[in-house]
Amino acid sequence: LLAAAVVTALALTGYSLLGSRNGDAEVRTGSSASPGSRWGTLPTGWKPWQTTVSATAEHGVKKAPGYEGDTSPSCVSDGSSVYCGGTSLLPTRVDATTGRTLWRSGIAPAGVAADHFITTVLGVDGGLVLVELQITDGGGLGKAQSVLALDASNGTQVWSHAVRTDSLGSAYGAGVTLTQEGDGSTVTVRSASDGTVRGTVPVPAGYLCSPLAADGYPYVECGAQDGSNATKFFVVDPGSGSARTLNSPAQTGSFVGTLSGQLLFLESDDQDVNNGPDLIYTRIVRVDPDAGTITVTKLPEHYRGGLPTLAHGTLYLATSSGLVTAFSPTTGARLWNSHTTLESPGQASADASGRTVYMAGASGRVVALDAAKGTVLWESSARAEVLGNSGLLPTVWFNRGALVLSTSDGTIFTLDPAHPERKPVG
Repeated sequence: LLAAAVVTALALTGYSLLGSRNGDAEVRTGSSASPGSRWGTLPTGWKPWQTTVSATAEHGVKKAPGYEGDTSPSCVSDGSSVYCGGTSLLPTRVDATTGRTLWRSGIAPAGVAADHFITTVLGVDGGLVLVELQITDGGGLGKAQSVLALDASNGTQVWSHAVRTDSLGSAYGAGVTLTQEGDGSTVTVRSASDGTVRGTVPVPAGYLCSPLAADGYPYVECGAQDGSNATKFFVVDPGSGSARTLNSPAQTGSFVGTLSGQLLFLESDDQDVNNGPDLIYTRIVRVDPDAGTITVTKLPEHYRGGLPTLAHGTLYLATSSGLVTAFSPTTGARLWNSHTTLESPGQASADASGRTVYMAGASGRVVALDAAKGTVLWESSARAEVLGNSGLLPTVWFNRGALVLSTSDGTIFTLDPAHPERKPVG
């Protein structure tokens, strides 16, 4: 169920609306942008750069072995840098201000071809980058899997430990990693700083469990294998490694984050399978993690879209047709919806002030919307030369007042939101 929800949301397709041209950006009429107050200050030394995950690195492995840009990278950002991995990709660090590729880590075992390893960047913990490495056989099946910590300054390995090859992935949050190891009967909570074990979360018999992180906090979500739709949700204490158990609070794959100390779930109608790639969302579930009490709010209307985003007290969804909807996470009331030209929208990103919301498509086309009214402020042109086939959708990150994101073909670039038409320089 977890995998199905993600695949459904990532398999988005889109269409295009006409917009007026302005240099390298499509600027929509009716903009209420006020560059003097809306847009943040750019980092010192910033320029509108563009590069790729396969660019020559200054340190470590200089060239990206075997990467052809046909699969989407999986990237995270700590604000000042972007860290990327993916299929046939070694972990790479790109400076978010200058676009320089600072290093590429050589963590793949000697003699393993590029098409036989997959790296996933889980997160950044102080001076460490947490990465999952999977080695596959010729048929794509896992042969070995591990979680590693890399020195963020140079990409060298600090510690590592083995992970089960049949696990549903690993996660990082609040200074700990969550992994399934050994016989798979528990999820292990380890310190991200040195890899030592802090605690374990038992995997219930008859359940499949997936570690996850939201709002920088670690959780474990489990779904019953008997088709009963029973679930268990574990709230992990990163300090002690212990966890509180919530029995069947909401359907699997519906957790979106926390609001005023409560866990927030957005449930969809999983019976409606004939309406394209979008999920149909029907109700909000809020759970008090201490008392275990559950509050269910039926949505006043059904909303369609991919993966939801909770930002500054608002829920955002985007459909495969580029329609963005904002609604209340407590009442479900629609605040606004707005048509965009995005062709496979990812999740929304709101700036620090909460005034502007950004979304991007697989091609690197970005839209900026007024968070209060939904007005389209501007839409940029596509940046990808081709569309990768992994289905990963881009997230817009913030480097102070600049935007940074990656496309499905491995292109990484930055934008000045006050002047999105600026072309990248060398």
